[in-house]
Amino acid sequence: MNDMEKHNILIIGGPNTGKTHFGAQLYERINSSRFEFKIDTSNRPSDLSIFQDAINNLYNGKRAAHTETGSNRSIELIITDEKNSEVKLAFPDYAGEQITSIVDNRKVNDLWKDYIENSTSWVLFIRLNELTPLEDIVNKGIPSPEEIQKRNSQPPPVKVSEAAFFVELLQTLAYIKGLSTFSPIGKPNLTVVLSCWDELEIPEGQVPATLLQERLPMLFDFLNNNWQDEYLSVIGLSSTEKSLTDEPDDEFIDKEPISFGYLIDKSGIRQEDLTLSIRDFIGHE
Repeated sequence: MNDMEKHNILIIGGPNTGKTHFGAQLYERINSSRFEFKIDTSNRPSDLSIFQDAINNLYNGKRAAHTETGSNRSIELIITDEKNSEVKLAFPDYAGEQITSIVDNRKVNDLWKDYIENSTSWVLFIRLNELTPLEDIVNKGIPSPEEIQKRNSQPPPVKVSEAAFFVELLQTLAYIKGLSTFSPIGKPNLTVVLSCWDELEIPEGQVPATLLQERLPMLFDFLNNNWQDEYLSVIGLSSTEKSLTDEPDDEFIDKEPISFGYLIDKSGIRQEDLTLSIRDFIGHE
């Protein structure tokens, strides 16, 4: 067998974007040996603490707890595909507030500098249903004179738009990585994951990239202008297929978590195998 390919995947997502649920559901699938990508029994990591709490909660029909703000851990998984090729994947675990801090403070600490410099693939989680809708004459209408007067007397704090936030974030990561944007980027491979897809109530067959273009056109244009087509993909994700709470969900308990969750691939086709996302992450067709 050829030397093992090592892919260091940097999962990039702010608070409440679904990173923890995805990690737990992905591990359960590769551990089951029922899907395209698998983990050999001899290669199972001895320390599963990065996923274990989330896995336990899901088996009890509950949502995973929020990752502690100061938490920083990582795990390496050696997996094989259907051709028995081995790939080593490294996943970091951290609180989403750290992503917000990078943009707010325009600063990257030493740990994140290591994450970025060692990464070979970037996976950006975006939860569209929690973004603030753009206010324009089409969706908000013209404000009343009273509303205009109120806004002028109480100007809102300066805050970048969600699209500008993601552009600033990616520009910061590219700078730390030493990438030039004078020509489209080839590496690292970039996958945009539109998470919590089930909450969007999108018609069947919706192409994720088209939805991103509709909801965040500024970000969409930035991505297409700065990444080579073959190293950029946009997919949809529903890790749990339904919203979970702190109260047990009987259906989730009865059927087990591995029965829930799906991907919407680049063509808009629903795939039940969450491990197929790895193809996009590492840039393999």
